[in-house]
Amino acid sequence: MSTGSSPEAPAAGSPFVERHLCSAAPPAIVLRFLASVSPFSPAIFCLCHPESAWADEGSLFVASVAYHSSMPDQRDLVRARFTRTAEQFASFSLSTRAAEAARLVALASPRGDELALDLACGPGTFTRAFAPRVKFIHGLDITPALLDQARAAAAKDHLANCVFECGDAYSLPYAAERFDLAACAYALHHLEHPAAAMQELARVVRRGGSLALVDIFVPDGCDPSVANTIERARDASHCSTLLREELHALCAAAGFRVSASEPAERLRSFNDWMHIAGWLPGDPAYAATRRLMEADISANRSGFRPRIPASVILSPPGRTKDLSSSDFEFTQPSLFLIAEK
Repeated sequence: MSTGSSPEAPAAGSPFVERHLCSAAPPAIVLRFLASVSPFSPAIFCLCHPESAWADEGSLFVASVAYHSSMPDQRDLVRARFTRTAEQFASFSLSTRAAEAARLVALASPRGDELALDLACGPGTFTRAFAPRVKFIHGLDITPALLDQARAAAAKDHLANCVFECGDAYSLPYAAERFDLAACAYALHHLEHPAAAMQELARVVRRGGSLALVDIFVPDGCDPSVANTIERARDASHCSTLLREELHALCAAAGFRVSASEPAERLRSFNDWMHIAGWLPGDPAYAATRRLMEADISANRSGFRPRIPASVILSPPGRTKDLSSSDFEFTQPSLFLIAEK
């Protein structure tokens, strides 16, 4: 892009250029906002003079130009992780999370005549739970290997009112106000730009429609940086676990009004949690995650409340127990949200 005094505007519809009309906000605030909502990686932010060719009527235009960096796209990380672990993740989700799916359906309380969407449906755990309670439901995910698992599970249940499609949360392949109900389960923490995905959900949900959301969250008084460091050591596709108020704010910013918000906890086995991510004792990711989790046992800054049972710590007299692969427990907090548009 030219840096002259009268730059030529990029072609309309260019896939790597976004134009944002902003009020006269301080540039630092504008840049932070763009970084939080843009589905692209911002390489250059050009603040144009109000009299330049890119501005009109004294407004400030900001162009964010994305570029092909050497870093992998976050969506590629998600696809790679869940392609590699499709079978073990599906086995966990379709069984262990079935009760959570039933809880979300009960909170959403569908009438039975809805056209519904399950965004980032994975192996279809929540799609299958909603299917008997709605007229028809679309399950959308970015990972084909998980969609194969979802189709197989739906066929086994003889579900005829659902379809599974491959697509991107930042650019949903549906018309505006297409759906009466949208669900999104355990996906926002994998999204680099959750606000952009929530805006897309709001676009495709009709006015008067509803959103059913569940995701992990960082409890009050805990440190998100500690929780996210542990999560990223285990899973490179993890972006950010949010606070309760941040999840509420995402809904509000997208035009949803939260009507129900219920926290929950699940007791997890550390070794099983690592296995679902594709790691076994002896793998570097297993060792790194375990070190971080054990370092948080006394302080619980993460909110995981990790604890090693006494039966694991104690060794028979005269023997030293190797704790490097012994299992222990921790708690995973989740937040269930229902909101209306």
